[in-house]
Amino acid sequence: MKSGPRRPVHGQAGFTLIELVIVMGILAGFLVMLVQLVDSGLRMFGEGELGQQLADRTSHAQRIIAAELQALRGSSTGRDRDSPGDRLLVQSLPIGLPPRPEHKATQVQVLRASIHLSAARELALLDGFLAAQIHKESPTLDDATVDAKVAEKKLVEPLRGIGNMLLVPWRQQGADDAILELRVGWFLPGQVVPNGPDRWIDPFEVAVPGSPDLPGLLVYSITMPLLQDLLHVEFLFWAQQTRSWDSRSGGESGGLGPERIWDSARAGLLVDAQSGGVFALDRGIRSLGDTTDDIQPHAILVRCVVAQPADQAAEGLLASELDADATSLILLDGGRFPGPVDGGWVKVGGEWMIYDERLGDELRGLRRGQRGTKAISHAAGVRAHVGHTVEFVVPVPHAKDDWNG
Repeated sequence: MKSGPRRPVHGQAGFTLIELVIVMGILAGFLVMLVQLVDSGLRMFGEGELGQQLADRTSHAQRIIAAELQALRGSSTGRDRDSPGDRLLVQSLPIGLPPRPEHKATQVQVLRASIHLSAARELALLDGFLAAQIHKESPTLDDATVDAKVAEKKLVEPLRGIGNMLLVPWRQQGADDAILELRVGWFLPGQVVPNGPDRWIDPFEVAVPGSPDLPGLLVYSITMPLLQDLLHVEFLFWAQQTRSWDSRSGGESGGLGPERIWDSARAGLLVDAQSGGVFALDRGIRSLGDTTDDIQPHAILVRCVVAQPADQAAEGLLASELDADATSLILLDGGRFPGPVDGGWVKVGGEWMIYDERLGDELRGLRRGQRGTKAISHAAGVRAHVGHTVEFVVPVPHAKDDWNG
């Protein structure tokens, strides 16, 4: 028996257009959420990697600086000495030690100190020390003869385990004036360096680095980078009257806060800005011959700011030109700026600033020319740096107060 034609069953029809649109919308929403989740994860991973990299570099900087300062040498009694052979001298001088610094030039601390030398470091310095002595005595000798005499003298030259150190922040070569390097030079006691034809100078006998006796170019040539890619290096010294590391608790020198400059011999050097600052504990030139009244700090606080690597995206970029007297700045993307909402530190070019608050892309309440820098104008598009800051204290075992004062 033949059956008639089958009628279509309405329940088996396909999706309607509206249903397809709804499904596609739901899938698109899930896709957007997935992309955002992956992007957020990648961003967090990248920030974590960058944060760990900065933390590692900061920890490395702390270890290196602490090791150098722990080598400082000094006497807590002054007995059995007739000269300040363990002097600590810290001056605030224009960066780069130019012969004629500009008005209100950025200042850095130049540290010269007596140190303990390891045998390996002293042996590495001995060749240069002996060669300089031979050249000074016989300037016409050829290099081969000098090398032979150096090898002969090394056989009988005793190792004393003491020396001197020169530590100075310097602008690192590159397009960004914000980046610094910390340069160091190690020397044997009495070691001299050439400063022109037939002229030799002991870097630790010169009163003021940057003067004709020890020009900035010579300082650069006798030092080497100890640390690079820094934004700031600062030393604070706990003196006998210091009660807090907070510099606002006392004057720049002689108050209840720490000292920023130091002369353990108190020998009349640090008496004006040209010599590197005014030291409240200075006693005048007569103190140079009296080693019993030398003073040494109890501890040194180091404040170091490590810069974000140059190959990473900038922490911030100026959206417009910043005048030297402006009290606010605008960033291209304030949301990416890691500074706190309630204020913080920022470095643009060679100038440090403090801001009171961040509102979106704007930093407000700028206090210009901080940390010894100069307030200057900055062009649009310049990097705004924050970096990673570390503070640590290095105790000074040979601390000595002013027992006679």
